[in-house]
Amino acid sequence: MKFPLPSLILAVLLSVQPAVATEWRVLQDRSSIRFDYTRDGTPATGEFTRLTGEATMSRDAPESAQLLLKIDTESINLYEDFATAFATSAEWFDSRNHRFVTYSLRTLQPREDGRFDAFGDLTLRGETKPIQAIVSLEIGDNDVRAQGTLSIKRWDYLLGVGPSAVFVEIGPEVQVTFDLRATPAN
Repeated sequence: MKFPLPSLILAVLLSVQPAVATEWRVLQDRSSIRFDYTRDGTPATGEFTRLTGEATMSRDAPESAQLLLKIDTESINLYEDFATAFATSAEWFDSRNHRFVTYSLRTLQPREDGRFDAFGDLTLRGETKPIQAIVSLEIGDNDVRAQGTLSIKRWDYLLGVGPSAVFVEIGPEVQVTFDLRATPAN
């Protein structure tokens, strides 16, 4: 049986289902943001313990994902009381005036290795700069997991400017490792 070409085209177009995007909520208790840096020439590590986030993502079209992540600067933990308190000061995160670091995902681009290049904007201490991360995604029916790394040049965000630089030497780059888990927002 032959179908006229316009009918065949219409049948194909009607059979294509658009990717359905799901709203996701980042789970603070199952997510982590850790970072590695050098302090006086010695490797050091820290983490942020409070964050919130909302995403829109489809399993069939992850490259169209959207994410807004907010990290509470007062939740920084450098595993040493004095250093942790100092990190929230005006010369560092300036938590009094800049309570949150925000990350807004612009686009995901597939890589040949199955991961994605994530391009977004990071706002820290009132400075917004484009930033790129390498991300692995696992998208299930009831959960999403995004793991990855990125590098931040602290001078781009005026982290560690002022007299404190005389007392402690922090390396110019900070390596951030994130493991974000989310469930449907509904």
